[in-house]
Amino acid sequence: MSDIICQWLNADVRLSKVVEPFSLSKDFANGYLIGEILYKFELQDDFHLFSKHSTENAKLNNFTRIKHTLQLLGVHFDLNMAKSIMEGKQGAAPHLLYQLYIVLEKKKRSGLTATAIEVMQPAAKARLHRVEKHIYTERLKTVVKRETDLKMQQIAKRYHKRGQEVYNQSVMNELLQEKERIRQQEERRLKEIEKHRQMRRQQQEMMIQIKSAVVQIPKPPHARSSRGLQKHQQVRKQQEVQHVRRDLAQFEQNQKVISPDGDAALLYSHVTQPMNADEKEQWNREYIEDIRLRLMEDTAAREQREMRRRRALMEQLKAHEAQQEALREEQMVNRLMRQTQHEKRIAVQLMQIKQQKEVLRQNRIFQETQYQERRLRDFQEALDREAVLARQERLERSEEIRIEHERNKRLAAERAHARYRKRLDICRGILGQIVDLATKVGEYRLLTDNLIPRKMMREWMEMFHSGKPLYEVAGVEPVPAEPTPEQIIELQKLQILNNQDYDEYLGMKGEWVWPEEGESQAPPLNNDILDHVLKRMQSMIKPPITNTPPPLFPRFTIRACVLGKTCTGKTACLTRISSVLGVRVLSANTLIQDVLTAYQQEKQTTGQDQMESEWSLKAQRGAAIEKVTRTGKAVTDQILVDIMVDAIRDVPADSGWVLDGFPVNITQAMMLEKALTGAEPDETQQNTHVDKKTPEDSPQPSPALDLVVLLDVSDEQVIERAFSQAVEEESRDQDHNVLEEQKSLTALDTCDPASISTYKSLERDQIEHRISGFHDTWSKLEKWFGAKQNILVKVPAETDEDLLFTNVETILKDTMDSIKQVSATSRSRNMSTSSKHTRDESPRSSGPSPVTPRSAERVYVDESLPQEIPEYLVPYWENVCASYVTNVKMVMQNLRGERKLIIHYLYDIRENFRQHLLKPDLKQEFVSAWQRDYNSVPENMREDEETKGELHQRLDDLRERLWDICDKRRDEAVQERAGVIDDGWLDDHTALLINHYSALMQTEVGRFQDCMYLLRDYYSGMNKGLLSQSTCDFIHVPLLDITWNDHMEQETSNISSVSGPSENHAKNAGKKDTEVEDKKKMFPLVADRSSTNELSKQDLLHPDEKLLQEFYQTTVTAITSMVSAVIHQRDEGEGDEEQQQMETQKAHRQSHTPNVAKDKRKAGKQKGVPPPSQEPSPQPVMENPEEVKRKALRRRIQQEYTDALKHEELAVKMRLELVKSHALKTLCSLQQKTKQMYKNMQDCLEARFLSEMKSIDQMTEIVRQHIENGLQIRHELVLQCADFCVDGDMRVVPSAPPTPTPPLLEHHSDGTLTVQQLNFFCARLHKTAPSGLLSGNELTEVLQDLRSPHMGSDVLPEPWMHMTSSQVVELVYVFTRDSEMLDWRQFLLSSALPWPFPSRTQLIKTLQSYRAIDTAGTGLITQEQYTQVELWFPSDRDHLVPDDPSAPLPFDRLNNLKKFFFTLFASTDSSSVMLDYMNMLLYFCCHPEPTQGFIRALSLVIEHPLHYKHTSPLVQSVSHIVDAEFDADEEEEGRGAGSDEVGVSVDDVLRVLSHGENRISSHPNRFHMNCRSRDEYREELLKVWKELDFKSEEKIPFSMLSQHPFLQDLMETSSQYLLVDIQKILQSQKIEGDVKS
Repeated sequence: MSDIICQWLNADVRLSKVVEPFSLSKDFANGYLIGEILYKFELQDDFHLFSKHSTENAKLNNFTRIKHTLQLLGVHFDLNMAKSIMEGKQGAAPHLLYQLYIVLEKKKRSGLTATAIEVMQPAAKARLHRVEKHIYTERLKTVVKRETDLKMQQIAKRYHKRGQEVYNQSVMNELLQEKERIRQQEERRLKEIEKHRQMRRQQQEMMIQIKSAVVQIPKPPHARSSRGLQKHQQVRKQQEVQHVRRDLAQFEQNQKVISPDGDAALLYSHVTQPMNADEKEQWNREYIEDIRLRLMEDTAAREQREMRRRRALMEQLKAHEAQQEALREEQMVNRLMRQTQHEKRIAVQLMQIKQQKEVLRQNRIFQETQYQERRLRDFQEALDREAVLARQERLERSEEIRIEHERNKRLAAERAHARYRKRLDICRGILGQIVDLATKVGEYRLLTDNLIPRKMMREWMEMFHSGKPLYEVAGVEPVPAEPTPEQIIELQKLQILNNQDYDEYLGMKGEWVWPEEGESQAPPLNNDILDHVLKRMQSMIKPPITNTPPPLFPRFTIRACVLGKTCTGKTACLTRISSVLGVRVLSANTLIQDVLTAYQQEKQTTGQDQMESEWSLKAQRGAAIEKVTRTGKAVTDQILVDIMVDAIRDVPADSGWVLDGFPVNITQAMMLEKALTGAEPDETQQNTHVDKKTPEDSPQPSPALDLVVLLDVSDEQVIERAFSQAVEEESRDQDHNVLEEQKSLTALDTCDPASISTYKSLERDQIEHRISGFHDTWSKLEKWFGAKQNILVKVPAETDEDLLFTNVETILKDTMDSIKQVSATSRSRNMSTSSKHTRDESPRSSGPSPVTPRSAERVYVDESLPQEIPEYLVPYWENVCASYVTNVKMVMQNLRGERKLIIHYLYDIRENFRQHLLKPDLKQEFVSAWQRDYNSVPENMREDEETKGELHQRLDDLRERLWDICDKRRDEAVQERAGVIDDGWLDDHTALLINHYSALMQTEVGRFQDCMYLLRDYYSGMNKGLLSQSTCDFIHVPLLDITWNDHMEQETSNISSVSGPSENHAKNAGKKDTEVEDKKKMFPLVADRSSTNELSKQDLLHPDEKLLQEFYQTTVTAITSMVSAVIHQRDEGEGDEEQQQMETQKAHRQSHTPNVAKDKRKAGKQKGVPPPSQEPSPQPVMENPEEVKRKALRRRIQQEYTDALKHEELAVKMRLELVKSHALKTLCSLQQKTKQMYKNMQDCLEARFLSEMKSIDQMTEIVRQHIENGLQIRHELVLQCADFCVDGDMRVVPSAPPTPTPPLLEHHSDGTLTVQQLNFFCARLHKTAPSGLLSGNELTEVLQDLRSPHMGSDVLPEPWMHMTSSQVVELVYVFTRDSEMLDWRQFLLSSALPWPFPSRTQLIKTLQSYRAIDTAGTGLITQEQYTQVELWFPSDRDHLVPDDPSAPLPFDRLNNLKKFFFTLFASTDSSSVMLDYMNMLLYFCCHPEPTQGFIRALSLVIEHPLHYKHTSPLVQSVSHIVDAEFDADEEEEGRGAGSDEVGVSVDDVLRVLSHGENRISSHPNRFHMNCRSRDEYREELLKVWKELDFKSEEKIPFSMLSQHPFLQDLMETSSQYLLVDIQKILQSQKIEGDVKS
């Protein structure tokens, strides 16, 4: 059977391991192959969780998982069978495999899967199987010993052995001494005992001899004494019996004392008293109860007496029997005493011997007991001693751990404090910069009158982001040779600002963006031809360095590393993962040991004679490591990375590798990245800054690693694990023998010369340093692997090893699966791309693509070039570019300085003028002198009219004098303003600005000319004589002569004369450079065309714009003429060539003309008719191919040169246009600011003059009042600046205007929407659904959007804002209970509550009022007509005006609600806003109960109030009972007779039902579940009319119609007339939320 099973397993099943008959029990002992068999037949889905190991945990895991599958198959498998298989018993595994063979073959034939088998299984049986599986699992755990238990046994055994050794070492000497002392005492005691024994033996021998001589009668046996004791006991028992009898007699006497006479007396005493029948009956009952109680007591007493009597008799019987037994013994002794004397002596001797043996036995037992107690005592002392030692060791360990914890906490606190200090310094610096920025902004707001330039704000923000101070800390003009640290900071600031301005200028952004009035343009593109020329010349000077190709590695399934602190379980976890996943684990320590071993082996085998270069790579690495370690230094990162890369190369293809604890710092990570990918880690970022032509969508290189796993453990856990590992290592080292210790010492000496103990102590001491080192390096590694490469995964490692292994294994498996998917996708994409390229090759090759100047397929002219040309031109171009950047930055720096100077100058001018206006004057002296003269007038003369006239005249004189002072001050201020205008500052700084922009233009033009010269020399070097020397001079942009006003007599050079000395570039390269530099130094100066006086006359119209335009036109014209000259020269060359070709063809044609004429004459003679004259066709001239090739090359060179110049011409013109527009903008801004400053000065002057005149008038008025009243001016009159004061502290000012009334605001109430919120809500819903209908989901989205934080907190009330998402859905569901759509106007009407609820009569009256206004009868009214009609509530009411004018007026909610109702129900479909008043009133017919709402709507339609009540109170809904107060007034109105007898027609009911029909028709299938059309309702209503015996045109009384079931159903389901109270819903939701919380 075993052979059959083995053949089946090996041939059919094809297990991963070949099975033999003799090894069946061993191979299947761990259950892995059984799970593989089930997995092969698709029955074991969790086979990946099986373990191949033979450990107890692996067996427990495997046999637990196969239990369920075997139960499904019906194979008998219990705990005994599992135990037999695990123990490898003979026949257990073949028996189970034979059952599996039978069952699996049946299953294979049936074709059922595991799922089908499990589904077909009965439910009871499946439940039973689950219970059995649970019991089996629990019992299996108890049967199979876990690895932890075995380890604990080994640890206990090891500790027991160690304790025994410690005991032997520490206590053995004392025990030996104690034993020796005890032995000596025992020997002495034995000697004494032996001596006493000999003496007793001698005495006994003497006594025997004496006894043998004398016949002794033995003492009576021991039985007699026992008999006497028995007699004594019998006597005592008899005495007790007598005592009991005496007690019984006493008890009987006591009973007799209680005689019936006493009872009768007692009875008589009770009877003599008068009692009624109830009392007598009660007394009889009590008496009978007493008799019964006494009878029961007598019975119990008799039973006790009987028991005591029987007990006494039994004791007497026993005593009698004892007496008889003693008598028989006495008789037996007497019989024995009749024996002979010899027998008596023998008996005596035997008795003595027996006694002696008993004594010896008792002594031996006592001695053994003492020995046992002593051994127990010694063992207990040893245990106590061991426990004390263990406790002491445990305390020492705990103390060490505590010290390590404290050290760790101290280091962590130091690291935290360092981080805190660092963050504090950063925050302090940032806060200081923020304060500086705020003060800077405030300062410049004061300087610029709250108009800070955007460019200046950008500069400040750049300084803020770069961490540089905003204020100047040191001066740098002139630039010092050895700058101080503060000056270095200022130079860095200048460099940052210059770079920022240069980038903005180059990128045409910021303030250098293209003007808005034109089209927005991007910066000019690079010149491809110029780039090609420069690259070619650079490659001729310095050949390009070819990049080394990236290293080639085979394809790996995974590339990962596992990092973490020391003692986190990395190595143990990776060891298990290596065996499970088949990946290779690479550890730095193991690899270093390997290379050191290889080095030692090759060193021993080959000796020192062989060179190191001939060693293997591993040996060379080992030699390098030993060389480094012998110097006492650590192994370098480069050596470690090289060792790792070598190990990775040895990993086979289609497998994976995981690095154990490597890299440990950012340097190793970057070096590993470079070694594996072949590219620098920051190469991508550098390329993005350098090469601007790199496409943006270029793929970023993938990282070298696919995954980085961090095992996260706390520092305390690391310390505890380190100490526990140290204890285990010490115990393990004690178990090793001397040879193993020597081997380990030798191996350790290879890597470290220290001893094992020293190494371990050092390792233990270095735990804290390793932890702190990890904290120092991990932050950078986390940024590298996490933020940059996004491959970091953190796994908590404080769990047990199995859970940690499972988590890491899952992560690695997921990564491997994703890598497989990505590789498969990329492979398929590559195949499709290659096929697509193959298909597209033929159309591409059909026709040549057009070549453009910027086309990648353009063929440049690359003819031979002399070496001296690139050697000169390349440095020349580098100098040109450097000078271009420097000049542009210098101009930008000058513009910034000029802007700052302008801002400060304008502020100083304003402040100086303001201070000039505040200068003191002599007005107060005149006023004080006049007041003294006035007060000196006597009192009796003040009432005299002449005196008053004189005083008035004096006052007029004083006023005139004060006016003169004011006029004089005004003239001085005007002169001061004119002096400011005429100081020429604006002219000078305008000229400076123009010169700066001219310098920028000159920089652009100089670069263009240098570029043109470079291209001309380059192409001239290819073909000499092709490009002639340029006849154009070097262009110089004119500058304004700022000193022109100082020397008017000097003549200025003309603007148009911009020529300079000519240059000759073909003679000598060195000479040309010198000439060019000489020409650039010559700049023509142009006089300024305007003066300040002209500015004041022309209202600040500055002609500098025209001057700039002239500069720009002159420069552009010169550039255009240069390019045109080059093009004209090319055209002339082509024309000369064509003319030479035409002359050659003409000469050739003339040489052939005579022969042609002769032939024509001969032909005419023969035919007689002259042939028509034909011109001879020109014969092609055969040219030399070399000449043709040379001409083609010349044309290509000229064309390429022309294209490059045109491109540069367009670029420089664009730059010049940008500079011109920016200059004009700057000049215009300066002129506007200056004009505004002058205007402000004028306004300030006028305001000051008017205020002074007003203060004089105020003083004059007060003085005139005193004059007319004849009073003295007791208070001092003070004219302080432009204010008039009394006594110097009371200022006379005009009365302030009344405070405006604050705007009306509606206060928020709990859950009620304000009118403003309702209007906003209505506008939002109208925008979402203009038709009036929207779905519940849309309303939910609108509510969620309004509740979002970005909408603000005032959009909805607080209860609405605090609703949860589920509560919002619940609120919307109330309106969409039976449908998907809802009418948002009805929703808003419910949300607007509370508003006055109208009765039926009020609705009818309102309808009649609207119809009275609607004279046309259209059913529509305007807003003006709507406001004329009062609703059922008064909208215009008189409100109380508050006494405080600053308090707001009360808000009229009803009036605003009326306006909101028009907005809500008005139609905006047409051009004018109209309101359908009938539709609006039908909305107001809504009621908390749909039936009443329907009746209200029907009452409104027929214009008569109707009333309806349910026939049974059980039918009434709760809402009707609750909301009965709504119709209290309507009930009173409807008590009149005949209210229900009003007839209702079919059209009336249809009108009520068709409320909102136009909107419903757009969603007929979604609005309502039972939605019907108008025709369907009409058919149903006609049936009702017919059932009630009425014609369709007749009206039915409502009392009769309301009883019909169909109409009742319509009334109860009319949801369009349901008014929902949202406030109650919100309150209920709030209560539910409070209860839950």
